[in-house]
Amino acid sequence: MAKTANLTSEEGVGIGVAVALHLALAAALVWHATREPPSLAPPERIEVSLATDISLESTAPDPSAEPAAASAQPEPAEVMEAEPEVAPAPVERTVERPVTTPPRRTTERSTPTPQPTRTTAPPPERTPRDLSRELDLNGLSQNDGEEGSPGDRPSARQQASIDSEIVRQLKPHWNPPSGTEVERLVTVVRFRLNRDGSLRGNPEVVSTNGVTASNRAQVGRHQEQAVRAVRLAAPFNLPERFYSGWSVVTSNFDNRLAQ
Repeated sequence: MAKTANLTSEEGVGIGVAVALHLALAAALVWHATREPPSLAPPERIEVSLATDISLESTAPDPSAEPAAASAQPEPAEVMEAEPEVAPAPVERTVERPVTTPPRRTTERSTPTPQPTRTTAPPPERTPRDLSRELDLNGLSQNDGEEGSPGDRPSARQQASIDSEIVRQLKPHWNPPSGTEVERLVTVVRFRLNRDGSLRGNPEVVSTNGVTASNRAQVGRHQEQAVRAVRLAAPFNLPERFYSGWSVVTSNFDNRLAQ
């Protein structure tokens, strides 16, 4: 009590308020505890029956129970004609044409195409028949109007033409040796021919003229080249009609034949 007597009036008021609040809280708790809880209504029971047997009766409605108006069918006359179906109009497809652009013109000058060079074909080789015809055209044959036989002897003019033809065929194969005064050498070669122009036996050196002290060393070579030219030229292409004029040939080989 001595401690409470020393409290100020403000402290005494605060303590009183606190005591009053505690008493009010205790009374509220007591009242709430003594109050009966509200009664809750019990939930309704739902009766569930499990069917053990399946009914055999059809539950579909009786078609005879339908109203007569529903079962009435429209008369054929009352059925309206169905409108014909109208086919849809074909859709036009637009085909796009490819646009072609013209080629560009170039200012470059086109190079001219080189023209192939023309080569002159060598003249065809003359056959004995062709040579015989040439002799006839040159007026070297007999003017008796007959073809003649292989044993005919050529006239002087015909023999000259035959000799020129033999020289012409020997010339490409004649290659004389070179050296001092070799141009003065003349080698004479005799050879025999068959009717087909082939060689009969070996060519024979008859003689060599124009031999000097300067060209004596080249005589043997000169003769060898002459025989070689005869062998390379065979077979000769000569007219068989005048075989008697060229069955045995004697020819001169010198530098003029090589020109």
